[in-house]
Amino acid sequence: MIYRALGLASNSSTQSLELVFASFEVSGQKWAVEIRHTNSAAYPAELWNKLAGAAQLPAVDYLQLHVDYGHWVAAQAKQFINDHQLDYQVQLIGLMGHTAINSPSTKLSHALGDAAAVAALTGVNVVSDFRNINLALEGKGEPVFALAERLLAVPQGIHHDAFYAAFFALLRWREENNLHAADTGALRNSIGGAVWVGQEW
Repeated sequence: MIYRALGLASNSSTQSLELVFASFEVSGQKWAVEIRHTNSAAYPAELWNKLAGAAQLPAVDYLQLHVDYGHWVAAQAKQFINDHQLDYQVQLIGLMGHTAINSPSTKLSHALGDAAAVAALTGVNVVSDFRNINLALEGKGEPVFALAERLLAVPQGIHHDAFYAAFFALLRWREENNLHAADTGALRNSIGGAVWVGQEW
């Protein structure tokens, strides 16, 4: 079985959004991957300054940034799809977003980037909020990609989080456990990620 997924993740070190589109093939329990296209979209200075200081914003401003950033991410994803003529090829988007708040001790983690906006504007189903179920199960939410890393190694030179955002989302779509209690300290294994449907059901 072959799946095609696009991973999106914020890269704070380069102040950019990383995009990785790949074809994943599974046979039995063995996975293989072919990287199709990648890109790095630099954040405008004003947007980066808002992302960097997001945790200190008032609640309404924080939520507005969440929406605005989601629309910006959606625009980058649509441009990427258009530039590489990927219409009807991207089956799923994994959105890591930009983690602004991460407090496992209080079961709170939030990544900026409104997945509903990405799903609505791209017309592609989106998986987001990777850590939340694990935190609710008293896990640390980290390492979020431990199981995915054991199943499939990231190809050399490919952005780690964007690649695994795509693969993690794919495991979620297949309704397979993608967070193990042994890795995170949670009460049980779980299927992490919220699904936003970008197409008519």
